[in-house]
Amino acid sequence: MKQLTLGKYPYTYARVSVMRSYLLDKEDYHKLLKMSLNEIISFLQSSQYKKAIDELGVNYSGIELMEMALNKNLVNTWNKLKNISPKEVDILIDAYLSRADLWNIKTILRGLHTNTPAELIAPMLLQTGKLTQHLDKLLQSESVEEFLRKLVIVGIQFESLSNSLETLKSKNSIVDLENFFDREYYNRMIKFSKTIPSEGKLFKQFLETEIETTNIMNVLRLKRAEVDKHKTQSYIIGKISTIVKKIIDTDNKEDITKILSQLGVSEKALEDFASNNSLTDVEIELGKNLLKKTRLLLHQHPLTVDVILGYMFAKEVEVKNLKMLLKSRQLNLDEEFIEQQIIA
Repeated sequence: MKQLTLGKYPYTYARVSVMRSYLLDKEDYHKLLKMSLNEIISFLQSSQYKKAIDELGVNYSGIELMEMALNKNLVNTWNKLKNISPKEVDILIDAYLSRADLWNIKTILRGLHTNTPAELIAPMLLQTGKLTQHLDKLLQSESVEEFLRKLVIVGIQFESLSNSLETLKSKNSIVDLENFFDREYYNRMIKFSKTIPSEGKLFKQFLETEIETTNIMNVLRLKRAEVDKHKTQSYIIGKISTIVKKIIDTDNKEDITKILSQLGVSEKALEDFASNNSLTDVEIELGKNLLKKTRLLLHQHPLTVDVILGYMFAKEVEVKNLKMLLKSRQLNLDEEFIEQQIIA
């Protein structure tokens, strides 16, 4: 793969800095936590999300409208970044946006597996990435197998999915399939990252940290399911890190808890893991740590393309936070619980 050449783009960085100023901060989230569902919707209607809400409001309403508007705003933001960036930076943005293809594939897969109607899956999809023009065709699949056969359009051969498909048939589980798609995505990104020069340092570090986080969570889930060590290693994405190897090798829950503590996981999340075997808060804490590291690198490299990647990730996190907040309010969940789920 050809080495990517990156320079300095003051115009683009200045535009991105302005866009970053519109991101929600901790104070905004604090206010949102005090609001009812209707008040949150009203807040979004008077924010940067207003245009998308107005455009979709003719055909949709309620939570469905909000989720679709959040997705549309996210995609529009990514497209705007491409429009204000030079061609060589577009390549980096496109590489990041391939995660939208991963999201869409896994969303459709989960929908088909749970017999969710296509009209309910569609609003959850992101209209960007290589799959965009094929989403309608993929949504028309009547079974998981038919869907998998259609993925040849993005270079995924059906034959390579045979083992994972066998697991689906024998255990009614899509875990192997999801792991396959995760590995496909990250292996492509690892290959791409080798073409990035030093100016794209954040992209490489972000990717490495995200892969390690994904591997840690996969290993913890497999341990909880009592999958043996040899089988667990087959789920690892990329090169196994020292931390991931330690977690795989130990059968002592106390030792795993100590490792997670060293990674910055809070005492509350660790207690929940130790007593209830719950990984929900652990995953949230690791996600928060990833965001913190990304923000730190942003401040360290303010005049590089890292600023663009950092903004894209922060914007994606904001949309996830807002979706979670809306859904939690709809279900009347406890404020303390909601606050713990927010990555800010």
